[in-house]
Amino acid sequence: MKLNHVLQPAALCAALAAIAAPALAADYQLDGQLPMYPHGKLDPKEASLTPAAIAHGVPLLLLTSDSVHDVDAWYGSRVPKACARQEASGGVKFACPGGSIMIYRHDGQTQIAFVPPFPTF
Repeated sequence: MKLNHVLQPAALCAALAAIAAPALAADYQLDGQLPMYPHGKLDPKEASLTPAAIAHGVPLLLLTSDSVHDVDAWYGSRVPKACARQEASGGVKFACPGGSIMIYRHDGQTQIAFVPPFPTF
């Protein structure tokens, strides 16, 4: 019985640490067609985003301290051949059949937005 009282605080600490730690990109998958940047972390504002919301067109936002150039180069060597790369002022977009990847500077960080294709009705 005493062992249970010792384990409960440890379990609570582990659960709180998991909530406080930013989620890594590897923890999220869209449809498996668009690669997830390995140094990206889920934007804390997006913590409640669900797979159903993504399926309905809500973008998944990741943040990284890496430069737009580095993220662009990483994606340039990994996106499917069917993706079209487009440059815009301050950012890059990869338009792919499975959705788009937009990379740009935002509040001193690089933001990576995964925008799923719009659902058809």
